[in-house]
Amino acid sequence: MKRRLFVTSAILALFALPVPATAAGQAAQEEQTKKPFHCGGADEGDTTLMDIPDGRRLSEVIGVHECWRAKVENKNFYHLNDLYGRWVIELVDDGGYVRDYKRERHSALSRFFMGRSRGVVMSVRIQMRDPDIEFNVPLVAIDYNGRGRQGEAFVTTLTGSDMALPDVRLTANSSVTIDATGRVADEVDIQPTGIVLSTLRDTLAVAAPGGSLLTAINREQVQRVSSAYDVALSHLLSTSIVETVSAGRLMSEWYPGASIMVIVYLPEKIRTARWEAAGPLETRSGSNRRMVFRISMTCPRVSVFDVMNACQGGQEGKGKIPAADNMKALIYRTDFEGFHGRPGFQSEQYKYAVDRLAERVSPSQVLNFRLGVGKNVRQYLSEQDWFLALSKQLILVKDGEVRQAEQAFASDKNAPPSTSQTDDKVRAADQFCAAIFDRLYAAGLSRLDSQIGLWAVATGIGDLATCRSLFQQAPVCRDNLPGSAWTYLPNAGSSVADSSQDGMTTMASSSNEGA
Repeated sequence: MKRRLFVTSAILALFALPVPATAAGQAAQEEQTKKPFHCGGADEGDTTLMDIPDGRRLSEVIGVHECWRAKVENKNFYHLNDLYGRWVIELVDDGGYVRDYKRERHSALSRFFMGRSRGVVMSVRIQMRDPDIEFNVPLVAIDYNGRGRQGEAFVTTLTGSDMALPDVRLTANSSVTIDATGRVADEVDIQPTGIVLSTLRDTLAVAAPGGSLLTAINREQVQRVSSAYDVALSHLLSTSIVETVSAGRLMSEWYPGASIMVIVYLPEKIRTARWEAAGPLETRSGSNRRMVFRISMTCPRVSVFDVMNACQGGQEGKGKIPAADNMKALIYRTDFEGFHGRPGFQSEQYKYAVDRLAERVSPSQVLNFRLGVGKNVRQYLSEQDWFLALSKQLILVKDGEVRQAEQAFASDKNAPPSTSQTDDKVRAADQFCAAIFDRLYAAGLSRLDSQIGLWAVATGIGDLATCRSLFQQAPVCRDNLPGSAWTYLPNAGSSVADSSQDGMTTMASSSNEGA
């Protein structure tokens, strides 16, 4: 009786357990297959994963599909000049496959007489011009090592997504070339490629660019990390088949949803099966086994100090003139059908964005923004030889002259420089402001962020607190205020904090310190 009950329970368990998992697996696969893409740049997806073409061009294991229209006529250009973009990589379709280690195994006797090893490495290289930089990212690394008496080793490394590449400042001449490379070999170096890539990734993470923005300070370091990946990938496989498929675009051809699809096809030697919880795994091989990666640029950001981007829609206005809070007008071409954009620093949309930033950005946030490894804006500027010399000229301004300047501004905020101040003092302030702006722009910040950086230095460094009125009067300093909502003058009753950092005191509050 006990034996009969045990057998009955086991049979019920076999029939009952797999059903929910199978349904879940099929539902997940159907949902992934129907996931829409924005190849046409429309608000709604118009391309599913199943509609993505093969993408191979005289190649076997790697393909590229350009989900990005190429139109080089001037009327089709988008205005991305002086905005920031970041490249992101996403695995959007893995086909529902799992690696079948059991079918890849070899007997101990077989390995004793003939050791086997094989490796597959798929990677993508993003090469940009203006700024001149390249990023190398490994996508897939699959290895089997069964040499002699060493036993068997399986390594699988897969990039699900990579969002860690730095922001880059775009120009009117920026362009990109994306190279998808596949390497397949029957022999590898002593260590499996997956282990080498994992170790290399962990090692380079320590020396990765110290900051979220590509600047003149960390550019060389970013390039070294990319070159290290490139060298490692090219030497890991001693006897290999190498395939590279490329696609290039002008960044002015970018539009929301534009992307390059990299399609990876697993070779026959890598055994896989479609994931199912019930019944035997469905064996798949050949061209049907593919993984799709999406390479795209995020919507351009207006400032690195805020998440505001140029794809934010605003209130629907009447006619064809966009509302002031519609950031899309900053990038749309002026002859865009049914929607007149107003790119440039004088547009209402740009002024709106700058005014909103004045409410959210503080001097301490800007001064502590990292430009490189262990170096923020405050430290970077203080290391410049001219910074100390020009600062001393401003600090020596007499208190009486400062009080006269404050009285003049009490009645007229746009008053010309006080007659009691000598031209040398105004000239010193202009030189200081021009030097700060030029240095930050050369480091990789945009025009707007360089102006915000100048404002943060003038209002956030305590030693320069007595010079605020002078900054407000000096023509170069005043012209480089980000917008009408920004000022160098303190609020009534504001006080100077006694806190200090890196040898400099900072203001506790200012007229623009964000909430």
